[in-house]
Amino acid sequence: MRRSLFALLCAGVLGAGSLVVSPAGAGHAGVAGRVEVPGLRAAASVVRDVDGVWHPIDMRGGGYDVQGDSFAGVPFVVLGQNRHLAFGATQHLMDVTDTFVEQVRTDAASPSGLSTVYKGRREPVVAIPETFRVNPRTPGRQDVLDVVPPGGAIPARTLVVPRRNNGPLLTVDAVAGTGLSVQYTGFSPTAELEAFRRINLARGVGDFREAIQHFDMGGQHFIVATVSGDIAYFTNAEVPVREDLQAGRVHGNPPYLLRDGTGGNEWLPVVHRQPHQSVPYEIVPFREMPQLVNPPAGFLVSANNDASTNSFDNDVLNQTRPGGGVYYLGFFHNGFRAARITEMVRAAVAKGGVTAADVVAMQADTTTLDGRYFASVITGALERARRSATPELAALARDPRVVEAAGRIGRWDNTYPTGIPEGYDAIERDGRLETPSQREVENSAAATIYVLWRGRFMVNVLDRHVQQISPQLPTAIDFSALQALRRLLVDFDTRHGVGRSGIDFFAVPGIADPADRRDYLVLKSLDDALRLAAGDAFAAAFGNSTRQSDYRWGKLHRLVIGSPLGAPYTIPSEGNRFTSPLPGLPGIPVDGGPNVPDVAGHPLRADAPDRFTIGLVPSRRFVAQATGSGWRSVDSLPGGASEDLGGPFEQNLLRRWLTNDTYPIRESARDLAGVTDSVTAFVPARRTG
Repeated sequence: MRRSLFALLCAGVLGAGSLVVSPAGAGHAGVAGRVEVPGLRAAASVVRDVDGVWHPIDMRGGGYDVQGDSFAGVPFVVLGQNRHLAFGATQHLMDVTDTFVEQVRTDAASPSGLSTVYKGRREPVVAIPETFRVNPRTPGRQDVLDVVPPGGAIPARTLVVPRRNNGPLLTVDAVAGTGLSVQYTGFSPTAELEAFRRINLARGVGDFREAIQHFDMGGQHFIVATVSGDIAYFTNAEVPVREDLQAGRVHGNPPYLLRDGTGGNEWLPVVHRQPHQSVPYEIVPFREMPQLVNPPAGFLVSANNDASTNSFDNDVLNQTRPGGGVYYLGFFHNGFRAARITEMVRAAVAKGGVTAADVVAMQADTTTLDGRYFASVITGALERARRSATPELAALARDPRVVEAAGRIGRWDNTYPTGIPEGYDAIERDGRLETPSQREVENSAAATIYVLWRGRFMVNVLDRHVQQISPQLPTAIDFSALQALRRLLVDFDTRHGVGRSGIDFFAVPGIADPADRRDYLVLKSLDDALRLAAGDAFAAAFGNSTRQSDYRWGKLHRLVIGSPLGAPYTIPSEGNRFTSPLPGLPGIPVDGGPNVPDVAGHPLRADAPDRFTIGLVPSRRFVAQATGSGWRSVDSLPGGASEDLGGPFEQNLLRRWLTNDTYPIRESARDLAGVTDSVTAFVPARRTG
């Protein structure tokens, strides 16, 4: 057996980003994810809504010997390892859903009384009666269910459009005669359980490739490594072929906007049925999906990015499929995280090779590359402003608050520590809190000032100019806005702040020089950020303080692990064993931030403390190392082995997860000696009579 090292960085509703390090001396390391010539790059994705998404599971017998994590009710390991390979996945943003504007007509011939119009013909809408029941939480009675009468947000029936893969008619405007319907591949019966079964039994990359072709709904970046040293990357999901794209052009709106339900935007009916296909439409063949085995360049990186590279030129609709038709899968996901992981892998390789300890540190990394880039923009603007003859700009350069803030950002190490004793940081061990060092405090304050500046810079440069065109226009989403800001600055020498749209985004009345306008907006945004931090909007966090050292990141960046049941199941909450440590600021202070490997994002334009609370964080961190005797693996989950309030296993894993620490995956009966709390045996009932 060839020795190899395999490491997985997992976070998200289906695992998450992955790092693979192949056999020592074999000359390649892998971080599974996004294809980029000459190599592949990848990082982690994240989605978390409730505590206990995952639960540990170990299956032995009947050909199974597999360990890892699963979802409640799934009888297989979803992410983990068997004797031959280890595997992980992260969400892929491929487009398997379309929303249609339908023409809706009252129709006495339709059982529901409504029909949609397709190519001039009416097609009946199906109505499914619905009854909603709720548990009123009657003391001493857990089985009481009350019927909620229809009305308001509670519908009496669900309207279904058969043409939309039996998708719902979400809205109906009776006056306009229109409605919105949704078509989604997941509305068909699919075979994900069969995929998990086959993955658990897989013995090599070929078996794994075959298995994931049964994973029909929900695109993933899959990575796999074997004990013999192979590493591979695959994507999955049944991506529909749209009729207009296959004809080589977009008819009306593109698929990521509202489509025309009256014809011209349909999913083609299946003609070339693919192996293991489930949905009744033509789909992109698996051979056209991004995939790579043992990359010669040495590594792959994924951070929910576009593995096809189609979006790298900012146009996802200008590539063609083999034989014709537009090749369209999905979108690019902000590349800062992938770039940081790539940077760390290259540094580890340069020092002699990637170790398991390196990978754990990469999982915990909170270095922001956007912060690194924009910090130099801020300090450069201040330096030029000191020499400027423009009065407005020179005044900002003389403001001691602005000068201090720019200096703090210039000295910042581009990380996101909490900076408070109540905060959980990766520098701490096993959930035990420590008093932050002065360096942590300084970096924490700088991080806060930078984050507030970034939001104000977006508003002053992008949002203000777009709203001047029309108040009805939407603002750019966070990831796109950040990319746009950087592009405006990168292109400044040639375009002077004028975007491809023709809009001068650095326009400032009364300032003629483009460079002065740019620098004025940079420093004005810093001034706006400081006023915001000291103002009433942030009084709950900073008490109207003007001392910049008081602006600790942990007072803003707080984790709330929500539950549909609310308190006391939400963590933290009243009645839960974990309560909020900061008065008036709900949540658990944690390190991290947007666009970092240990991602914990918030709205980038956040302008009040409650907008910094986060719920989308790594739901799983996993590192597996192949040795001559098998896998040596560790895991980390944000919660506990049980959600029984007050029980010994409620939140027993949470604090360790909060400080990016792990627990060992136990692979044999001898590993359980001395650490087993209880055993429940399930045996067949004896027949009587």
